[in-house]
Order: sequence, then C-alpha cells, then structure tokens
Amino acid sequence: MNMMMGANAPVQGDAVSISWLENPIGADLDICAYLLDASGKVLGDEGMVFYGQTQVPGVGMAVIGKSATFQLDYAAIPDRIERIALCAVLDTGKASAADLAQAKQLTMAMGQLSFTIDLAGKSEKALIIGEVYKRNGAYKLRAVGQGFDGGLMAIATHFGVNVQADPSSSAPPPAAPAPAPAPTRAPEPSPAAAPAASTISLKKVTLAKAEKVSLAKAGGAIRALLSWEGRGAGEGDLDFYCFYVTKDGKSGKVYWKDLGSSASFPFIAHSGDALRAGEEAIVIERPETLRYALFAAYSAVKNGAGSFASYRPKMTLTDQAGNEVTIPLLNPNDTSYWVAISHLSLGETVDIEHIETYGKNGFPHMIAAERAPRLHPDGSWDVSKGEIEFKK
Repeated sequence: MNMMMGANAPVQGDAVSISWLENPIGADLDICAYLLDASGKVLGDEGMVFYGQTQVPGVGMAVIGKSATFQLDYAAIPDRIERIALCAVLDTGKASAADLAQAKQLTMAMGQLSFTIDLAGKSEKALIIGEVYKRNGAYKLRAVGQGFDGGLMAIATHFGVNVQADPSSSAPPPAAPAPAPAPTRAPEPSPAAAPAASTISLKKVTLAKAEKVSLAKAGGAIRALLSWEGRGAGEGDLDFYCFYVTKDGKSGKVYWKDLGSSASFPFIAHSGDALRAGEEAIVIERPETLRYALFAAYSAVKNGAGSFASYRPKMTLTDQAGNEVTIPLLNPNDTSYWVAISHLSLGETVDIEHIETYGKNGFPHMIAAERAPRLHPDGSWDVSKGEIEFKK
C-alpha cells in the first residue's frame, strides 16, 4: 500500500526501513529517530537513536549501505513515549552546498506499507520522514515528509534538544532534561544571555477564538491535521474539509469524496476518510498558488448528538520552517453537524485565523444543518448555506 503525505495506517510488524537512492556528494546522510512524549519533546539522551547510539529501550537501528532499519520492541518502549519520529539529516560539515535532493528519493517501508518522497528540487538539510505513534493504545505509522532548512539544529530544536551553534556535526547533541510547561509569555532575556542568532527559535502557538497569527512564507508544503477522540472503543467519524480559492480565481474543495492531488491541480491532497476516531490530514503542496483556504469539519449523522463536544477535536498547522499552530475547538457545540475551524489568507504572509463557527442546529433536524460552509472568491465565508452533505 502506497501512503501519501499525511496518511496513517496500523503498524505492520515491528521493523521500519528507510532507504535512499544515492549518497549525497561529499556529505553523509544520517538516519536517526527521536522518542517523544505527549508534548512532542525528547525526554533525555535515551530519547535519541543515531549512528553513535544505535540502541535505546524499545528501539534499535542498523545501517547497511543506503538503508537503515529500525527494530521496534513495543513492550519495551517507555510508557511516556507517544511518538517516534524517523528522520534523515544531512551532515554538511564537509560539503556545505549539499542538500537532500542529491539523495534523489527516500522510501519508508513497513510490511506492505510504503511512503516515497521525491527529493528533486528540495533544498532542505533535514526531514521528518514518518513517525510511529500511539492512538487509543495501538501503534500506527504516519507518513510525514516535513523538511527543515536549518538541518540538524532546526530539527533537534523542534524536538526540544539544546543545540549549540555549531553545525559541523550531524550527531544529535545531548538532550535537555524534560522541560517544565512553557509559560504563557517567555521571560525577557538577561543581559548575559547569548545572542538570539546562536540558536534556532521555532514558533509553537495555540490560538484563542478569533485570534490571528501571521507566518512568514517558509516555502514548501503546509500540513493541516484534524485529530479527535471518540466515544467507547474509539468510535467516531469526523470528516476534514479544505475549501480553497486559487490566485487565478478557481475554487473547490478537498474532502473524503475528492481527495485532490499533490502532483496536479489543486495541489492539495487529503489523506483519506478515517471512518472512526483518529485523525485526517490535508497537505497544501503548493501554497503559493492559493489566495484563501477554509478548513472545516463535518460530523456524520451516525455520530448522534454531542459529537463535537465529546470528541474534543483540534486542528494543527505545520509549515516547512517548523512552525506549529494549534487551533482547538474551545466551545464545542453539541447539536451541529458542521464547524468552520480556521481561515487562511495567503499573500506576503500566511495569515491564520481561529474562527470556530458552527452550522445551524441539527436537532430537530433541518435541511440547513446539513449544508456545508462556503468560501467566496473575495475570501469571505459563511456556514449552513453550501451544498448538502448528509453522510450516514
């Protein structure tokens, strides 16, 4: 089964391989793994697997030629570990001009699952290829494909590792102790603090309702993830939608019936219908072609009343610079089938707005309750006035 970016599936076996076609000229391609807690951070030195430390509790790695294999012992993985990120990092100490494109292609494989990344034209120095993660007590494999221009320093800092401003080696540096919860506002640096240029600072923002944030264009794909919990034994079917308007005035939507495409118009791809509790992803492969995007979620009729309230959904946006914006549903409605979650305006910056607006009341059932949101050519939007969905 070929996986597309953002897709996930139950693990098949206990071995994951990463292979590449060519070795970059004058530079080493190092494969590594980061064991992460629920906050997405490495807990310590035993949270990293790389060429200098090929075995930690629950995860071992062997590299032969242009292939690395991770052997997983699920029972031995520490309880606090929620995700294992599988990464490729280019050691450019001997060839600063080298980039991942010289490897031509990366493939992650597990049983019958495979995810191939075409590296042509990519200038990144590091890449999260995929991840093994826990969902409702079971392990799953996700195809990620998120790149970092800053190489080791950027990807390690993204996972909470203290990094010195010395890019000469791609070996992961010592991890910081498990961090305390971040304050709402970062303290002012003391006069003796090191210059900001010596470290990589990545944004992680959670938006309040009606709050906006603007991100500098990072180039490359933007990934949107809708994740949710479910009632009972993981039951619950939410559907993730992206309505779009392109710069040349074309409009449409990507959703479970029309998964779109990352290689052709609209250059937006959906991971597929999750059918039950979990997550769905939508990747905007070429954000430079878009003017506006509206992300929304639909709760199937079979979910019954109270699904948005009981499933606790949230949306997370990530870009190629490592920025991460979380848009939670703060006032979940228990009688609507639709919610418009976030609006994007793409120009000189990517402007992200938390909108959380619910469709009309579905109890007693009304036709308007099944009508989808709409995104208009001028970027304005409304709810309960679009096409009727009615997914049983």
